[in-house]
Amino acid sequence: MNQTVPEEALGVSFADWPLQSLPVFVALMFGGTLGGNGTLIGASANVVAAGIAAQNKNRISFTMFARYGAPIACCQLLVSLFYVWAMSLLVAR
Repeated sequence: MNQTVPEEALGVSFADWPLQSLPVFVALMFGGTLGGNGTLIGASANVVAAGIAAQNKNRISFTMFARYGAPIACCQLLVSLFYVWAMSLLVAR
């Protein structure tokens, strides 16, 4: 640990958070991940893949990517919704 930063400034560790806040953190992680899956510019991996495809004479347009990416992202969102919902029910017990 860096000695120039007081320990109080770093805040509490993740293990010190109440168990009821765990579904919120999981939902935030899902949101950050799934947000990039729906559109071409949502994640850097999508942009790199489109660039590689363009170099190989296979252009991927924004609409073409969204035609496949948006339904898949919606399905992933539905699954993660039920996962976080079930997790919140289990934590509430």
